Amino acid sequence: MPPKTDPRDWNRLFERRQRRRGPLSALIAALVIGMIIVGLIGITPFISDQLETNRAIARQTQIALQTREARATAQQAATQSAIPAVTATPAPTATATPTPTPESIIGRARVINGGNIRREPRVAAETVIGQVCVGDRVVLLEEQVTNGANRWYRLRVVETVGNCVLERVSAGTEGWVNALLLSVPEP
Repeated sequence: MPPKTDPRDWNRLFERRQRRRGPLSALIAALVIGMIIVGLIGITPFISDQLETNRAIARQTQIALQTREARATAQQAATQSAIPAVTATPAPTATATPTPTPESIIGRARVINGGNIRREPRVAAETVIGQVCVGDRVVLLEEQVTNGANRWYRLRVVETVGNCVLERVSAGTEGWVNALLLSVPEP
């Protein structure tokens, strides 16, 4: 005859007991927490690189938008002032024309950060002429410090390297560039 099932056996076998955690479970918990901390520390350089990349892309986008805006403004101004005017040309008179003196060059430099070249040393969309690109060679014609800390150089682009952006200026273009875009001037 089969043994009878005692209800007390059922309770004894399947009741929930509180388990005590021993040193092995504490060691496992410490290892898991340590792995999480090491993972967070390891991912930090990746996150900072991504943030820096996003900042660089935002800066380039801002430069491109400023250039487009400046061109649109210049084109609009040219369109509005393109009213044909008929004027009488005065007869040339004999006057002594002075021979142009060559501009003094205060130094030479290379573009180390691409950016805007401007008509005057101030940051405004309407002053943008075009873009200078990394590697372009320039001669420095004049230096000006604005707001006590911003150093600007009036320069002439001597040589362009590659084709970095559509808005880039050609060799021979003169304008103002912030010193942050240039290498240390050489005599």
